[in-house]
Amino acid sequence: MQERSIFAIKRKISVVTTAFTVALFLPFVLYALFHFGILAGKSPFDSDIQEPVAKVITGTGTGTAFLISSTTLLTARHIVEDKQVGDQVDLLFEHSKKQLQVKATIKYITPASEQSVGGLTSIDYFLTDVAVLVVSEITDIEPLLLGESNTVQNLDEVILIGYPNGDYSITKGNINSDTYQGVNLFKLDATANPGNSGGPCILKDDNTVIGILVGSSATAQQGENIALKIDDVKRILDRAGISY
Repeated sequence: MQERSIFAIKRKISVVTTAFTVALFLPFVLYALFHFGILAGKSPFDSDIQEPVAKVITGTGTGTAFLISSTTLLTARHIVEDKQVGDQVDLLFEHSKKQLQVKATIKYITPASEQSVGGLTSIDYFLTDVAVLVVSEITDIEPLLLGESNTVQNLDEVILIGYPNGDYSITKGNINSDTYQGVNLFKLDATANPGNSGGPCILKDDNTVIGILVGSSATAQQGENIALKIDDVKRILDRAGISY
C-alpha cells in the first residue's frame, strides 16, 4: 500500500511539473509560431493577394493588372498605350483557383503629357501612368483593397506581384523613399522587371494596395523601382468619374 501511495504521489508530481513546464513555455512557442507565419491569420503570400492579379496580354506584349472590384482592374497606361478605349486585351489570372481567362475592355487611359525629353521618358510621365480595364462580373475572386499611401513610411515592407517577361513573380522589399528624383513617386527595392508594370505594390502590414508599379531607374539595374502612389491614382479615378 505504501509503495502504491508513493507511486501515486510521484505521478502527481510528474503531471504537475509537466503542466507547469508547458504553461511556462507556451507563450514563447505561440509567439514563435505567429512570428514565422505558421499560425498567422493571413500570410503575406496568401492566395488572397495573389488571385486578383492578372497577366495582361495585348498582342504586342505583356503586363500586369489587378482587380479593385468585381468588374474593374487597374494597370499602367504604358501597358495599353498602343491601343484605344474600347479595345480588348486578354487577362489570365494564373493563381486563381480556376486559372480564369477572360477578355477585358479598356475603359480609360489617362492622357499623357510631357512623355519624353530628349528622346527619353520624362519622370513626370509616371505621375499619371494609369489605365482602367473592365470585365464581366467576376464573383469567385476577391478584389484587392486600396489603402492610403500618405501613411506609408520609409522602410515599410511591401510586396510586388506581377508577370515580368510573362512569368509570374512575387517579391518583397522596402520603401526606400517617398520621392523619386524630387517627384512624388515611391522608390522601392523589391525586385521587378519589364512586365511587372501595372501590378500592385502591396503594404505587407495589412495587404492593401499603396501603389502601382510603373517603372524602374534603368533596365540594366535592380534596386530603384518606381510606384505611383495610390492616393494619386484615386484622384485620377475621381476626376475621370470612375468608382473604386
